[in-house]
Amino acid sequence: MKPNLLVHCAVLWLTSVCWPAGAQDLSEPLQRLREIASAAVAAQAAPTASVSADALDPRLRLPACADRPLADPPAAMRGSTITVAVHCTAPSRWTVHVPVRLRDPRPVLTLVRAVQAGELVSDDQFQITERDIALLPFGHLEDMEPIRGQQFRRALPVGATPAPADLVPPRWVKRGQLIQLISRSGGIEVRAEGKALADGAAGHRVRVENRSSRRVVEGVVLAPGVVEVAL
Repeated sequence: MKPNLLVHCAVLWLTSVCWPAGAQDLSEPLQRLREIASAAVAAQAAPTASVSADALDPRLRLPACADRPLADPPAAMRGSTITVAVHCTAPSRWTVHVPVRLRDPRPVLTLVRAVQAGELVSDDQFQITERDIALLPFGHLEDMEPIRGQQFRRALPVGATPAPADLVPPRWVKRGQLIQLISRSGGIEVRAEGKALADGAAGHRVRVENRSSRRVVEGVVLAPGVVEVAL
């Protein structure tokens, strides 16, 4: 190589290749790497989502892959930026990590006022607002119907976008509460007073104490303040 020959060098953490000026560029097209990474994210994203790979450093030079480079499926699809590993095995082995941006604007339920822990869900607490759900890693709500009758697990501020985990079935029985115990057998129903030893929602199993016998048993929450136990 002559001293005055212009050399383009791209120093990578994985590989380093130098190309003399005027020589045929045998490097892997960066645009193809972006397309492969975008396709890997789009394959796992919702149909409503849009994806676009960030521009790569134009100084990057990777030996052209003998076959089409392969992308590893994204390990997680949370967040608005997902890093995709694109790699080649021949004639040279290399891997490059391509950032891909994910956007998925959708109408979701947001709070029009602050709510407190234990507060029951009502229609007047919510409005529909378009939000990018890629920025909501813990999920979101799009419909009131599945959450009616539930209560908030924690306090949330106005403008918040509740996630499914922020809502729980209402507690029909609370620890320490005096409740009605019901036992049924062969068409006979026996009722007694008891005390709940744990909180319980509809259909949950809770431990209760029979106030007459002081016996501790386990039953199923049937209604607010009512637990069915086996005879």
